Amino acid sequence: MKLSELKPGDQAIISEIGQLTLPQTVKRKLLSMGITPNTHFNFIRRAPMGSGVELNLRGSKLCMRCDLADIIEVDLKND
Repeated sequence: MKLSELKPGDQAIISEIGQLTLPQTVKRKLLSMGITPNTHFNFIRRAPMGSGVELNLRGSKLCMRCDLADIIEVDLKND
């Protein structure tokens, strides 16, 4: 499932970042923000106009555009 498909309150784990066609600069940017495989996070909310998402990741709140969230594959965390 894609990160952009999550609902507020969902807890998930990052499984994969982008495909092989993803530019290395974008991949490096995501990795520098803490978006790494096997990272647990909480989906907080979607922006009012749907242009971005907010995550609680590694104790920080992180906002990103939906086009970036579309290339991040996640697995829902089952408690």
